[in-house]
Amino acid sequence: MARLRWCCSLFAVAYAVEGKFTGPNMNGKYALARTPKQREGHWSTDFKDYPGGVEYFEVYTGPVKSTYGEVFWTQLPEVTLPPDLVKRFDGKGMAVVGFEADQVRRTPAGDISVPINVAYNHHYGAALLGKGSSMQRLRRDPKDPRTVHKGCGSFGSEAGFVKVPVEHTPSTHGLPTSMIFGYANGGEFRKSYHGLAPPFAQVVESPNRISVEPMQIDTWNRDEMSLTGGPFVPGPVPKNARAPVTGPDAKYSGLLECPLTSRIRKHTAAGWNDSSAAQIFSCQKVKRCNRAPSTPEGCFSAARQLPGLSGVSLRTDQGNSSTLPASCTVSRSASGDAHVFFNSNDESQVCCGSGVDKIAGEQKSLVTLRLSLSAKHGADITMTGPDGVWFSVGFDADSMSNSPYAIVVEGDGQVTEHVLGVHRAGVQLNTSLQVLSNSVTAGMRTVVLQRPLQGLTPQHHTFDAHKMLLDFINAVGSGPKFSYHKSKTASSISLWPASAPACICSIPAVPFGHGGGTIEYLPTGESIGFTTSCNPTESIWTNHNPTCDLRTYQGGLQTCHHGWHLLDADQSVPWQDQPLEYWMKFRMYYQEYDPAHHVMATYGPDWTQWGIGANTAEYDVPQCPPGTPVEQCKHEITGVVTPVGTDLHIVAAHYHCHAPTCLAIEIWNKQTGELLCREAARYGNGTDLLPGGDRFDQENYIDQPPCLWGSPPLEPPPLVSGIPLLIKAVTNSTYSHLGEMALPQVLLASLPDSLFV
Repeated sequence: MARLRWCCSLFAVAYAVEGKFTGPNMNGKYALARTPKQREGHWSTDFKDYPGGVEYFEVYTGPVKSTYGEVFWTQLPEVTLPPDLVKRFDGKGMAVVGFEADQVRRTPAGDISVPINVAYNHHYGAALLGKGSSMQRLRRDPKDPRTVHKGCGSFGSEAGFVKVPVEHTPSTHGLPTSMIFGYANGGEFRKSYHGLAPPFAQVVESPNRISVEPMQIDTWNRDEMSLTGGPFVPGPVPKNARAPVTGPDAKYSGLLECPLTSRIRKHTAAGWNDSSAAQIFSCQKVKRCNRAPSTPEGCFSAARQLPGLSGVSLRTDQGNSSTLPASCTVSRSASGDAHVFFNSNDESQVCCGSGVDKIAGEQKSLVTLRLSLSAKHGADITMTGPDGVWFSVGFDADSMSNSPYAIVVEGDGQVTEHVLGVHRAGVQLNTSLQVLSNSVTAGMRTVVLQRPLQGLTPQHHTFDAHKMLLDFINAVGSGPKFSYHKSKTASSISLWPASAPACICSIPAVPFGHGGGTIEYLPTGESIGFTTSCNPTESIWTNHNPTCDLRTYQGGLQTCHHGWHLLDADQSVPWQDQPLEYWMKFRMYYQEYDPAHHVMATYGPDWTQWGIGANTAEYDVPQCPPGTPVEQCKHEITGVVTPVGTDLHIVAAHYHCHAPTCLAIEIWNKQTGELLCREAARYGNGTDLLPGGDRFDQENYIDQPPCLWGSPPLEPPPLVSGIPLLIKAVTNSTYSHLGEMALPQVLLASLPDSLFV
């Protein structure tokens, strides 16, 4: 008779069932993808049929709490395993042969699964830890293989860092002291088989706790959708979401693709073409340009191309000076002329910006903008536009899509501050401006404003008293109240120091795929560094997929972080009084490790993540041309992966991708042209949600049957070390999609070919 062994805390519960498991799977029946050389016969995916029998323990970790449109992506409290189980395996190996997972509400009547169209599981990282390991926060370092992951199986919610199991006390038996099991770990996680075929198992010595970091997206329309399963009904989505919101295809949420919203601002670090810029520095760490013109001719030519010197009379000169910065400098006179000087004294220690306490300039556009920035005195802003209608300026932006901070002057002279939306008025901010004067002359209104450089909140722009060129957008309305514009345009204003010269720096073009910068979440001011990692051998590079470069990035994992809401700035978060709360549940099937019967399989390191997309294997899917028959709306990407080592064989392949675009993945031996594995996504149809049916059958959401290798009737594991493998991902392109993933997640084992002969 089976016995339950419990361990619990305020946050989590774990229990073990002793004795051979004879019941049904936690999540019902599973399907497998058939490998090309698999023999006739059936491999049972029922864990009760596992050769040699299995035992199991279950873990609840959480809770996960969210409001509509919110991303939950953070590490949950670790769960301690039951004491009897910990004692039993102290100093011994546990061979984990499979697991099942769910997301559930825990009620007095029992667990109730949370539908995937209510809370979308983007992915999770999970680790079973032994007493010889602990989770540690490490800075991402390409030289440290523990921190390099091109996939979603790790704990990576914090930009620039990764949480991974780190061994502090090695096993005396040479066994692993932790295992990662975050594969088939997204929307497919509940109906994709997570078992290994004999003789393979993931092995952990002295297991005693589990750590889980889920990334969940709340897509629950509280007014129209059932928490127990049923049809999907779209809730509010941002303007940039790609999913249909009406009609027969409105069966999934555009939020699950993490679209770029007007709550987010991109700060790009480089342009598409070689350029020059006038710059000054703080003189504390940086004193001069990284690159500068090296000849007088180059200096004078660069000066003539500066936008702030267009139409300005230039006086050029050259010499050797110890009182001016090295290389190329420009000074503006009170009359507006400019003096350009090339200093051949490369040893000069004079800082570009020494003695500068203010920069100022004026630019005439639809609105005339005069701006003065001082570290001591703040920002003085003067705006002139037509009286009787509204006019505005949005700072540090070239379009409304970048969610700029804007100052609006209405027809009666009232001044307000906003974060603009995409072709929307956006959100009005609390006032940080002091109005010094507001006057009308000859039909033109002029307002003189003052505010600190530092923004009152992260949504208020923070001015930089060392930034000499500032992009801005400006618009004029057709009526007195702020509404849709009559005219709009983009411009820039050059700000010059009056007391010292500025240096002219050379800024080389950054080619596609290398454009980086930061992504800022305006409500909190959190700033995330953008990761560029497209591989030139992959088709997304040659096709200039937008995910490869911040300048073209429109959404995906890098605009999706813990606590961020995936709505535009002018969209309030609905149903805030109805938070969703649930738990992540795992059932782990195991045997006692026996080296005579088990071969250790590995998952987790970067070499088990065969992603072919950009960062975390993501990419955008372009919509097929209008008029294309639906059955022909398919998009393919390819890439080549060459596994490391000399004797690694593939024993399981799982495919992580996202509903509703994922169709199939193929893995080919590029040397021989042999197909190793093809996995086709299976889509739910929503017909089995009634009592007694399949509670995971949400329409348009997927499961992903994996490829397995092992004992007959399965195919022997093929050698993959050193062999170029062609990965091909196929997606549905009826609609365009953001942040799709092409990520084979594989388990590998080091073994001789003779093992299966």
